[in-house]
Amino acid sequence: MRILLTANASYLPPRGGATRGNLEWLKRLAEAGHECRVVASALADSAARQAQLRDERIEPARREERGGVEFAEWEGILFCSAHEPGRRLQTLREQAAGFRPDWLLVSSEDVGHVLLREAFQAAPGRVVYLAHTPQWFPFGPESWNPEPDAAALLERAAAVVAIGEHMAGYIERHLGRAAAVIHPPIYPAGPLPRLGRFGEGFLTLVNPCAVKGISIFLELVDRFPEAPFAAVPGWGTTAADRAALAARPNVTILPNVRDFGELLART
Repeated sequence: MRILLTANASYLPPRGGATRGNLEWLKRLAEAGHECRVVASALADSAARQAQLRDERIEPARREERGGVEFAEWEGILFCSAHEPGRRLQTLREQAAGFRPDWLLVSSEDVGHVLLREAFQAAPGRVVYLAHTPQWFPFGPESWNPEPDAAALLERAAAVVAIGEHMAGYIERHLGRAAAVIHPPIYPAGPLPRLGRFGEGFLTLVNPCAVKGISIFLELVDRFPEAPFAAVPGWGTTAADRAALAARPNVTILPNVRDFGELLART
């Protein structure tokens, strides 16, 4: 099969849990012999991007840029990354027409639901919605940008995929259709090492930012100056967040890692 995934998020390198979960699905599909492509965003900060690629040991097989779009191959997947939203939308249109995917996967990281609308124009009857974050859904009480017309499209989607039973229930209550539950294969095969250590290691926050509670984290840092804290910057971490963390002597900034166990071993 030919599978095309699109999202308004960076995939090379990945940013956020939804992105990493989608990548694990695509990697396994590619390993099974299916042809997979991604149309996604590109990080604006090239220095931060290169640092994360290095820290996570991501080395694309080939990379080239054409017309504001980077084309790169990694893990058997072709990534088409564009920072400018209009160019990203045009790339989705071009890939859908030229690649002719059997399935077009739209991840919920889609501000304004622009990619969702384009997907239905480009591949009617073949759109699958990957429902990760309810704040990005066009429906439901948790939505930051509810749009009835976009929700109506999801009612006609070939499938809606949720990563757990709780989210599937939310979708059924507020969209009125059942969602298939598929857990992203993010855990390695066992046996796994026992990394729990309550007497040593950092007190760590991943993706320190407003929506993840950085204000609470900083208050704890200030109240316990002798305790070793750590932070792993993520998709929501702003320059102001980094400055606030760097100003505190008992906070260590840790790099992103490809194997989360490396982080847990220090926590």
